[in-house]
Amino acid sequence: MQKKINIVHYWGGCPNVATSKELSFLMLIKKCAEHGWNNWLVLSKYPENSELIDPILQTGCEIIYQPRSKGNFDPASIYCNFKLLWGIKCHVFHCYNDHTSPIIAAMFARVPIRVWSKLAMSSYYEQGITPKGLQRLMPSTWITCLFSNRILAISDAAGKEIYEQVGFKNKVATVQVPVSLERFMTITGAGIRDEFNLQQSDIVITAVGHFIEVKGWDIAIKAFARVYKEIPNAKLLLVGKKTSVEFYQKICLQIERYDLQKHVFFAGNRSDIPEILKASNIFILPSRSEGTPAALIEAMAAGLPCIAAETGGIPEVIVHGNNGLMFRREDAEDLADKIVCLLSDSELRLQLTKMAQKNLEKFSIENYVDSVFSHYQNLLKYYD
Repeated sequence: MQKKINIVHYWGGCPNVATSKELSFLMLIKKCAEHGWNNWLVLSKYPENSELIDPILQTGCEIIYQPRSKGNFDPASIYCNFKLLWGIKCHVFHCYNDHTSPIIAAMFARVPIRVWSKLAMSSYYEQGITPKGLQRLMPSTWITCLFSNRILAISDAAGKEIYEQVGFKNKVATVQVPVSLERFMTITGAGIRDEFNLQQSDIVITAVGHFIEVKGWDIAIKAFARVYKEIPNAKLLLVGKKTSVEFYQKICLQIERYDLQKHVFFAGNRSDIPEILKASNIFILPSRSEGTPAALIEAMAAGLPCIAAETGGIPEVIVHGNNGLMFRREDAEDLADKIVCLLSDSELRLQLTKMAQKNLEKFSIENYVDSVFSHYQNLLKYYD
């Protein structure tokens, strides 16, 4: 008789809107349930929109609510997770953003399979600095890797960063970011321009992310200030939540300084990203750091010519001049040059769009789920 597997998916967060990421988690939980596994999902709090968790509950998955860890080594988090994992006799523990304290708990609870998904580059990379002194030891990352059986990196760059910093190369595998490709390829953008009082003649440059410094929206504003002087009907649409009030205020002051109040729009946190992309003309990703950005792949799937910073895992998605353009990280002038170049060359826009949609299948949610589940199965072979 096949042993019943108990798996805990530890998100360390809470869904805000329906995105490709949330859908990929749902499909992974479904896959586990289809194989007879018992699923638990740990969220940091109850979502504002209960509809986001209804499909998860329908799979038979039990949802546990507990706060994220306070710092990298949080005794309360370790105890709380240990109690959960020991109590249900967990066989597979998969954590994402919040990792060190939960992984320590899983080790103490003798969970045989412990998996960490590394979804971003390190904070040092994001800030463009090199760790010095004791920082180079990176104890939190080292402990997580030591106690994990497998580290699923969102890009080759994210994986390489791990084993160059702390080792454990034999534990690292790349699992591509999942995107709901069909949704972005088939949607229409009807009504979006009317909502923001945009004319059909307006050229809409869109960025999707949120108000934190690593997303580089200050770089986008600086670049757009120059673009607007050359292309007066250009508009900039920023889509995402106000994660950092301080950074949001910084962006507002920057817009006022450049006198762009009538030309830059904030869309806020949205569930209709596909429609917004379809109503746009080009997509930019000015991030200072990215593992592999789902937003970029979604824009490609939606048929937008894309410009992104040459950072993190982005060069694994964009071949410069073939399926998109890249600009030098944090270089607003280079970004402005690339935007003006793209808007001035319709043949280039068509070529980039056509090539971008050719090789997106590797980023499908189906591929992601199959890959992650195969890692579970391969690891379990050693613990039957």
